[in-house]
This record gives sequence, structure tokens and C-alpha cells, in this order.
Amino acid sequence: MSSVETEQTEQAAVPASGSRTPKDMALSLGVLLVPLLLVVLGYRLFYGWDTAVTVDPANAIASAERASFAPLPLAAPEGWQTVTAKWEPGVLRIGYLDPDNHGARLVQSRAALDTLVKDELDGKAVADGETVVGAVTWQRFRGPDEQTALARTAGNTTTLLIGAENADLTGLAAAIAR
Repeated sequence: MSSVETEQTEQAAVPASGSRTPKDMALSLGVLLVPLLLVVLGYRLFYGWDTAVTVDPANAIASAERASFAPLPLAAPEGWQTVTAKWEPGVLRIGYLDPDNHGARLVQSRAALDTLVKDELDGKAVADGETVVGAVTWQRFRGPDEQTALARTAGNTTTLLIGAENADLTGLAAAIAR
């Protein structure tokens, strides 16, 4: 057998690159997608896909206490979850989810009430009256993107609660206020 015949036989055995079939492509995608699907399903099964990760705000509140903030927030209402807690010098921030998964956040600072409301609501807050929660009077504001805010100053601390219109800010205010 000559070298010319061997070369022609080898070329005939290797298909041209343009002759891949749809079946080949489906098999290639399957090899890639099956492990990815298993990872996603495993994450959902073992780590709770829709479950919020909760945090303990005790360290952030303790830092605010060392900075002489008063009054400090108490525990969140029954059914609420604390999802973030951060102490930045001069500002305490705690994020919550209510039982219906509406978000709300608490911001405490020594800044004046008007300044804090302006800073946190992008300068677009409009005063909307007062809300009495227990024995505490909160000023109510409407912010951008249908946000509602309750604000009060007590002691040396201004407290601001911000959430969507459908978040139960009065329930949060009742639970955290002293």
C-alpha cells in the first residue's frame, strides 16, 4: 500500500468539521447542563433557596451602646427576621424582613432628624403627618419609590425606620422602641 492510499483512507475516516449533527450538539450541551442542574437543585434542597440568611444584631447594637447611643433598639417583632446589622462610626443600620418578606431598615444616628431623613431618602422625602405608636410619636415621611419612613428623636439619637408602603413599620416601631 502506498503512502498516497494511506493518506486518503485517513482523510475519509475523519469527518469534516461542518458535518456535526444536532445530536452531537445536544449531547455536548447535556454534558454541561446536567452537572449545573444538579448543583442548583442541591443548593435549593440543602441550603434553602428562598430562605433569608439571618444575623444576630447584638454586636452592632453593643458597638452603638459603647458610643453612648440611647435609646437602642430592642428585638424585632415576632415573625420578623434580622437580615443585616452594621455599625459604622456614628451610624447603626439594621435590616429586617417582615413575615410577608417586605424589607425595612432601621437607621440610628446622632444627626439631626431633617438631615438624616434627607440623607437616607435622597433628599426627596415629604412630611406626611405623625403616627403614634404606644406612647411614642413618630413623624411620618413619604419617600421616593413608594417608601414610607417613621422618624423620631429621643435622647441623643435620631431613629429612622424606612420600608415599602406595605411594610408594617408601626409594628416594627412598637417592638424596637422603648
